[in-house]
Amino acid sequence: MNLLTSSEMAKKWGISSRRIAILCSEGRIAGAVKKGKTWLIPSDVPKPSDARRSDSDDISEDGLKKDDRTKVKLDEIVDYATGKIVHNNPEEAYRQEFEHILIDDLGYPKKNIDIEVIIQRGANRNAEKADIVVYRSEDHCQENAYIIVEIETPKKTYDVQALTYITATTAPYAVWYAGMEKNSKGPYYHYRDMGVDPIHFMIIPTLPRYGETQEMIGKYHKGDLKPAKALKLTFERMYYHLYGTGPIKREENIAVEIIKLLFCKIIDELAPEDLCEFRATPVELKSDSGKAEIRRRIDGLYAKLLSDPDYGEMFKDETLEYDNESIAYIVSILQGLSLTDEETNTDALGDAYEVLLPSTLKGESGQFFTPREIVRFAIEVIAPNYSKKEYILDTACGSAGFLSVALENIRKQINTLYANRGFSKEKKRGMLKDYAGKYVFGCDIDPLLYRISKSYMAIMGEGKGNIYNLDSLDLTNRLDPNFRRSVTEGSVDIITTNPPFGTQIKDTRRDVLRTYDLGHKIINGEPTNEVLEGQDPDKLFLERDISYLKEATNDADGGRMVIVLPKQNLSGAKEESVEFRKWLLKRVQITAIVDLPREAFQPHTGTKTSLVFLKKVRNIPDNYPIFMAVSEAVGHDRRGLPLYKKDSNGTDLRNDKNERVIWNDLPEILDRYKEYTEKGFLNNTNTDGGPSCFIVYSSNIMQDSARRIDAWYWDPNKNNIAKQIEESVGDDIKEIVRLGDLVVDHGIFYPGRHKRNYVEAGENSVPFYSGTQILQVRPFDIKYQPIDYAPAKNHFVDKDWILITRSGSTGRVVMVTDSIAGSMVTEHVIRVICDKNLVDPYYVYAYLATEDIGKILLEKGIYASVVDHITPDFVATIPVPRLAPEKEKEIADRVREAEKKRDEANKEFIAERNSIESIMFENMKTE
Repeated sequence: MNLLTSSEMAKKWGISSRRIAILCSEGRIAGAVKKGKTWLIPSDVPKPSDARRSDSDDISEDGLKKDDRTKVKLDEIVDYATGKIVHNNPEEAYRQEFEHILIDDLGYPKKNIDIEVIIQRGANRNAEKADIVVYRSEDHCQENAYIIVEIETPKKTYDVQALTYITATTAPYAVWYAGMEKNSKGPYYHYRDMGVDPIHFMIIPTLPRYGETQEMIGKYHKGDLKPAKALKLTFERMYYHLYGTGPIKREENIAVEIIKLLFCKIIDELAPEDLCEFRATPVELKSDSGKAEIRRRIDGLYAKLLSDPDYGEMFKDETLEYDNESIAYIVSILQGLSLTDEETNTDALGDAYEVLLPSTLKGESGQFFTPREIVRFAIEVIAPNYSKKEYILDTACGSAGFLSVALENIRKQINTLYANRGFSKEKKRGMLKDYAGKYVFGCDIDPLLYRISKSYMAIMGEGKGNIYNLDSLDLTNRLDPNFRRSVTEGSVDIITTNPPFGTQIKDTRRDVLRTYDLGHKIINGEPTNEVLEGQDPDKLFLERDISYLKEATNDADGGRMVIVLPKQNLSGAKEESVEFRKWLLKRVQITAIVDLPREAFQPHTGTKTSLVFLKKVRNIPDNYPIFMAVSEAVGHDRRGLPLYKKDSNGTDLRNDKNERVIWNDLPEILDRYKEYTEKGFLNNTNTDGGPSCFIVYSSNIMQDSARRIDAWYWDPNKNNIAKQIEESVGDDIKEIVRLGDLVVDHGIFYPGRHKRNYVEAGENSVPFYSGTQILQVRPFDIKYQPIDYAPAKNHFVDKDWILITRSGSTGRVVMVTDSIAGSMVTEHVIRVICDKNLVDPYYVYAYLATEDIGKILLEKGIYASVVDHITPDFVATIPVPRLAPEKEKEIADRVREAEKKRDEANKEFIAERNSIESIMFENMKTE
């Protein structure tokens, strides 16, 4: 048998020798053997099927070559369409956005798409790169180009001249895109008729979907409509275009008009006629008369909407305020989608609806919309039951987040229960509609949110008008009569709600407050006759919602509820907070408490919150178990951006599809909760590094003078010293402050990684210290890097900075003194730059260096893979006790003097060491 090396086979097969070596190591080339470092391969073995991009074995589901999975660096991402590794920057983010539109919304196959494509122009060999090219088929040749997309840098002004190079191709469609922002017009779509005028592009409102021609657009039958997948991008594009170019400028008015058109589309989709009325052809869009014809059809749908018994009341005495131009645009964007299809992504729909919310509704009056991850978790725990025909209510439904996910849960139950009955989609949709119409209710005080939630529920399949525009806290006799007939005290099985919180606005209506226990001063958990001047709305919502829950019987527990509450209500030390908890513990049985991270409702508010699960029981047991958990991440950071899991090197973790893994620990908590409910017990450990989940017995809470019910307080996995510090304010300790509040802006960080460039010591180089070396009294084997080495420019440290090792020997603390100031320090060390106007850094340094406090606090932030790590975000949360200013100064001055003496001692040692060397070299004989 003739054996060839991998290099020889590479020439034979036309692929890289490195790729062949990888295939050999994976056992995918028959007969390959390794001799030393060289692979030897039988000369007659067939070429591996995955050697080319089009071979599926070499490509993951997202298109990434499998041997490329380990190549993704911190500043790189995997291209959504092709799986290629690309540099992450704002322009690239726009390309990824538009690829989602092409693939998720318009349906173009990934195999028909490429990026960074060379477009040849004429015989002079001039060429330009196209950012995205969509081909008619999998044949990626220039003559087969169908859509060419030009991606521009953020905020660049639209210029059709940027598309001139596209005339060198036969692509009929071109796109200019520079992102979607509030004042932008979104993507510019262009079409040229190759048979009439192949040189000039005309602007069109949208691209054809995969498989469509220009002539087919706007002639849709109901069966032609496709489920909506990329709705948030679609809504953003539509909303921002209308904001920038439409005649209406107030955010809430834009939202109302879009909702009217959404309802027109829903009415059209549910109508029995096969031909869609909600449509706009390219020919119609070219002329004023055509746009008037589109308007005529929409006016007809709006008339049907106004006469609809379930939805017409919302728009009574209102007209369509948008002009023909704007209405035609909205129709052109939405016409090909099926909003009511059960395959429409309801999570994406919820995100899309929040695009319509004006900024005044994203935080004012405490209206913070519950992130989808939290809603899903809450619904899974509360577990609505279709077979039991349970009533579901949200008294502060906002944009219907909880209710829509509850309905989605019911939909899945219907599909599972009747999987083998042969029921059609229409039959099962009718069952969902019937359930929603009879058993699902919601209300909200805000008129716009009422309309949004109403349309959302209509899309979800809710057939009757069970969403009400009312003040849930008002006197019962002032509520909508239809609501009062449907929802009465003691009638509801499940309540899921996130009432307004995090606001200084209290309900001060005396006639309302006197009807609530919590509208009165509470003593020993019972209301007195003293009516309060005002009360937090979230507490009143809790009481009202408890009253709606079904009463327990001898045979069964009563209704159950999940509510989002500010953590202060669960942990506050003030008398009113303690009495609130006493009142609550006397009236319901708490089943679970899940503390959410501070980022849960950011960027709108940093208020810490918890999910409280409770139920009505006939007699509250003297001692019962409560499931508790402390969530550390729910999928986004404090800016609202996705939060990704990272490995010990700070690199994003990826799943088997090579997608970055969102850090959301609620699914893990859900698994532990289900384990608890199935087994009846739970081990109070989190040795696997997951979220802390444990059981607390109510008797322990009742013995606690403050009746604290927040999970963090009872967490056996948290160090008691942190709790003791938080509660140590007294004569000597004036207050407790987070370290993150004592530093300059971005004052806790570490620089990015860089390629080392070691040189000899000299005038143009500086020492480069490792994490180990900064801890040594006399650092050994110091390396040097050029003083002007750009990749390491962020590695310099300045005097009075505090350094904390973040990996390996984690949590060791060092002060930057004259001896290393101006040098470079590895990125494996966290920098802390104290604001000297707020605190002396030497006091903070001394505190962090304490053996029995600082060291333990830092160790609690350790997470481990192979090497222990801590993060700047964790370091920022460390509680720092503030002493009297003179005491802090006394400590800081002594520590400063000690560090100075240490430096002087080292200098003296080095001087004497060098003196010995000089003497020896001067007297050594040389040949």
